[in-house]
Amino acid sequence: MTARGDAEGNGAPVNDVAKYKELIDRLFCRDNAQFEGYTLFGEPEIVVPERLVRATLHRRTDASHGHDAYQLTIFDRITDLAGELWEHTARNLLRVGALNHPALPQIAMGKFVPSEDIAFTLTRERGKPINIDHTVAWARRNPARAFEHFSTLLDALNELHSAGIIHRNLTAASLNTHVIDVSEPDEVDIVLSRFEMSTLMGNVIRTVGAGSGAETVAEVRQFYTAPVGIDSERHLAYLAPELHAYLFDEHTSVRRDWVTTDVYGLAATAWEWFCGRIPDVLPEPYAEVRRAGPEGRKTALAQLQRAMASHLATAELPTALADALRRMMEPHPDSRWTAYQAAKHLGESWQKIRAHWAEPEEKRPRLVAFMPDESVKMLYEDRKWIRHSPATPVGQEELRFFLQRELAEAVLVHSARGALGYATGPEDRLKEAQWVLIGRRAVWFCAVLYDPVPMTNMRKHFEQILVIKYLRDKDITMELVTAKRRRKIESGLELIPFRPGQNMSEVVKDRRSWTDLQEAVRGHARTDTLNEMYLRSLQFLLNYQRMVLQARSYPFRVVGDAQQGLVTIEFDEEADADRRHSSPMLSAYALDERRRPRFADFFAALDGEREGKATLLNVVSRGSTREPYFGGKTFTAVFQEYVDPYTVRVSVQGAGTIPKAGWIRHDDDGGTSPQLDRQERGLALLRAQPLLIESLREPFSFDLGRGRWIDAHPLEGEVDFDAVSRKLIERMLGTHPFFALQGPPGSGKSTLTAAAVRRNLAVEQGARILVTSQSNHTLDGLARKLIQQQSPRTLILRETPAEKEDEVRDELVRAHTLTHLTRSVQDASTRLLRTRLARKPYEHPPYDDQPYPQDLVELAERWWIDLPNLPPLKGARRELAEQWLKHITSNQLELSDRIRSGASVVLATCSIAATVNDGRWDPKDLFDWVIVEEAAKAWSMEIIVPLVLGVRWTLIGDHLQLGPHREEELEAFLDSLRHHPDPLVALEYEQKDDHRKALRLFEQIFAGKTEADYKLADSAVGRIEKQFRMDKTIAEPVSRAFYPRVPLREEDGLPLSFLKTERHKPHDLTEPAFLRGRPLVWVDTGGCEGFGDEPRWRNDGEVNLVDRIAQSMLPASAPPDRLDDDGSLAVLTPYKAQLELLSGRDSVRGREYTVHAFQGREADRVIVSLVRSTADPGGGIERNVGHVGSRELINVLMSRAKRLLVVVGDLRHFATYGGEHWATVIKVLRHHGKVVSADEVRTR
Repeated sequence: MTARGDAEGNGAPVNDVAKYKELIDRLFCRDNAQFEGYTLFGEPEIVVPERLVRATLHRRTDASHGHDAYQLTIFDRITDLAGELWEHTARNLLRVGALNHPALPQIAMGKFVPSEDIAFTLTRERGKPINIDHTVAWARRNPARAFEHFSTLLDALNELHSAGIIHRNLTAASLNTHVIDVSEPDEVDIVLSRFEMSTLMGNVIRTVGAGSGAETVAEVRQFYTAPVGIDSERHLAYLAPELHAYLFDEHTSVRRDWVTTDVYGLAATAWEWFCGRIPDVLPEPYAEVRRAGPEGRKTALAQLQRAMASHLATAELPTALADALRRMMEPHPDSRWTAYQAAKHLGESWQKIRAHWAEPEEKRPRLVAFMPDESVKMLYEDRKWIRHSPATPVGQEELRFFLQRELAEAVLVHSARGALGYATGPEDRLKEAQWVLIGRRAVWFCAVLYDPVPMTNMRKHFEQILVIKYLRDKDITMELVTAKRRRKIESGLELIPFRPGQNMSEVVKDRRSWTDLQEAVRGHARTDTLNEMYLRSLQFLLNYQRMVLQARSYPFRVVGDAQQGLVTIEFDEEADADRRHSSPMLSAYALDERRRPRFADFFAALDGEREGKATLLNVVSRGSTREPYFGGKTFTAVFQEYVDPYTVRVSVQGAGTIPKAGWIRHDDDGGTSPQLDRQERGLALLRAQPLLIESLREPFSFDLGRGRWIDAHPLEGEVDFDAVSRKLIERMLGTHPFFALQGPPGSGKSTLTAAAVRRNLAVEQGARILVTSQSNHTLDGLARKLIQQQSPRTLILRETPAEKEDEVRDELVRAHTLTHLTRSVQDASTRLLRTRLARKPYEHPPYDDQPYPQDLVELAERWWIDLPNLPPLKGARRELAEQWLKHITSNQLELSDRIRSGASVVLATCSIAATVNDGRWDPKDLFDWVIVEEAAKAWSMEIIVPLVLGVRWTLIGDHLQLGPHREEELEAFLDSLRHHPDPLVALEYEQKDDHRKALRLFEQIFAGKTEADYKLADSAVGRIEKQFRMDKTIAEPVSRAFYPRVPLREEDGLPLSFLKTERHKPHDLTEPAFLRGRPLVWVDTGGCEGFGDEPRWRNDGEVNLVDRIAQSMLPASAPPDRLDDDGSLAVLTPYKAQLELLSGRDSVRGREYTVHAFQGREADRVIVSLVRSTADPGGGIERNVGHVGSRELINVLMSRAKRLLVVVGDLRHFATYGGEHWATVIKVLRHHGKVVSADEVRTR
């Protein structure tokens, strides 16, 4: 065998095939390979020797995976320039992947591997390479379906071109076909493939010119040769004329790229679909190409392609389709239609084209019902889209005519959760409205019409009629407007009025069902089993939160008459049972009174928490649905008196009366429902972004930095980071699309983030960045650092509701809220314009005789205006300036919109992020980067709300501190479902681990990571390994107990930590004496009188001791509201009852916090009251120290102090019964800190 011998199947040298096979095995298939987990399927295909190689891989764990295979594309002999092209390609692929287009593959991985001199992409592709003859036969049988697929492929090509990606080899062989339903082989999806490395390939092709050797030219021309199984002549017919000279001329020139080259290839492919096989339809021109020698082949091919274009005039095709194909096949690329022009033309001509193939019954309009009475407020009063009320006959006819025009070009799409998250109303009604008609001005949520069957729980459905239930404006529902799985209503619509109870049996006779279109738009064709399982867990978490909210609403009925303004109401057990029985999950939740207390107990407990303040309740009349709905007319009541477990007395606040039967809930719950609606919409958007789903489920990343972000020297005004921190900043900026950063307590996460944002905007000045956090406090702290570090020219917006802007406490940050920012920009613009208009036309810059005030010059410089050197305004410019001055002083709303759209950095809490841009979502106008702080503390659904607004994501947090609020209650509820008789309810217990992983999203990202994972350049995870808050002694227990090295290593019997500390700033206390020179002290109450704990949970002895220590501190502590000052003091406890006792002491009042409330904060001095002291030797951690035994809570407790930490508690009790984490903390504290007896402190 020789080195140049042929490999089996593709004509490539055996040694070359073996070389690439070994490379693939080494990188992807072996155990511990760099990208392990794959198996090579078949042999590698060498497309261009030593340039382009393709192979098919399978995941070893893909038994449950919805995708067939992975397409591996390797580009060999990468140079520095190719590295830049690879970065460009990868960025564009990520943007395209975020669109979730049904005709484009999804990128699963991509890397630039300098050590191997290669780059590669790995894409999941459904189906198999298309069989061209089978596809032509299918298209001839199903021309209408073929037309839909052609339109979808054209739209996909337009998306690629919009992203700057040219396919360069688009032929019938570039398509994959996937059977949706094996029982219906004609039901297929067709997917565009093989474009992933086109930018790199294009660079090589363009460099081949007159100076290239014959071998080089021949090698690159292989890129355009016919794949195995396709006649060469037929393949050449797909290639645009501008390629002919490049392919056939002996002396070729450097080739130019046209995007319309791709358009020609797609049109030629579609030509066969609608006209037939080229050899059959045009046998003579086709035979001429086959017979032609090298000199005449170019001419023969041109004649064949002219014949293809001419044939369109006589083919029995819709005129608009034939015209589109002809324009897409124009010989000259500059005269040819672009993908956008062709797609636009087909969209405008859709109904005419579809009607060409429609059967007689398909031409009859489909039925849509509208309810005139429901439209009065929606269309007549609120939007004023019609002039007469639909309650009148004239208004009803006007409404029908309006809807006929509005839905004349309607498109049907599917919303899996109906109008939930888009409209308000009873949850069951919202979910029914799954079928969405996209109109000219709005989207219309519809449900299949049904009638209740009398005296049963059954319904009679009319599949022929959709009834309009809700509407939303198009500009705030772009995710539905731009949905790719859609169907135009080619037959038109017939609008009919409908009122509940109306007999529709005669109306639907002989009318078409909507079922065929509904099945066509359901989102099943791009299902990924693992992604679906993950989404199911997220949906469960959202459903759980809704269920908890519903359980806090109780049905009631009024008992007797009101007396002296008091109304007695009692729990309506019958109505509540009816609701519970309709939901097995709610019924299971309500079984435990700890989760859902009895009616009066619930409201009395709320009143007890109000500390003398009135407990406000929302009351609504009970409607026809089982579910409570507080969106209608609501009354406010005040809790007055507990009567018995099922009865209370309330009074009405303001006007109105309590309804005889209704629903009642706590007033504070009113804000929860809108937040859950935002999360519902966020989940709907997530379903359309599989790249984001996979980044959360199993993070992967590309290293696109290639060293360009690293800078050995700080920028002006920037913190001077050490080399390790600068490397982390580089990784934050260079890692796409996903990066998660763990930041232990006091590690400077926000400082690092601010620096990364600054560097990003310095390089990518047009970028838009969304920065979010669960809490306002954390967000404002980060906002301050961003504002301080950014250039004054950077527009930073702190988003918050207008009515709450004054609640932003930090004055610097408040100045960047929309109202304040608008006023600031308006004032600055007004001053500058008026000053310029004050200059006389005859004056000359720099106006030395009457210079501008210095503050005005500096103001102008902030906006890149060189004020002293600008000439006076004259003529038309002066008139324009005067007009603009009038406009800017009178139209703040437009100015606010410009600020919102132009802000480089937008800061918003996770929930408020959903309202950015007034809730509008456009897949082509997403944030370039979304950063989420406190990601470990939030529920996963809270995090998803901002993430779906971007194409690149960074999560920052610490999963070793406090996690999602009330997660223990969720876990306890799931445990309670273990033996539930309903298998669907019990299933939630079986999937408990999946649900927990979805809940603790941030923690799951770091599961199983080793020291090496944090150091890889292209790893999706990183961590900060240095802390700056705590004195070195205080940091010892925290770092060693919670941040150990992996694998665990010890020194002097204590675990070693990766977390480094250099801070040593002794506190300045001179009193009390036992604290002098000691930064870490445990005041041990064990064995001392008067320190017993009492349920639920409090310890008077510890309160007295804390009070004594706080009072005796000299120098005195800073005021309670000055936590950032030297000498600030915070007192922490895990229990609310202890907190109430502490708040009664003057020395502590205003300084007391629960542990959860103080996460993310710090103080110079911290005193901790642990409370628990009663031992239960057989009871375990929970019965001995309660939730204080959790790792996360201990971590937060011990890491809030900067210079002094005093722990008050029974040391032996916590060391013995507190679990392994307390045991480690106390072991380290004994070694590095000081233990002092409580008796010693009391007697001083």
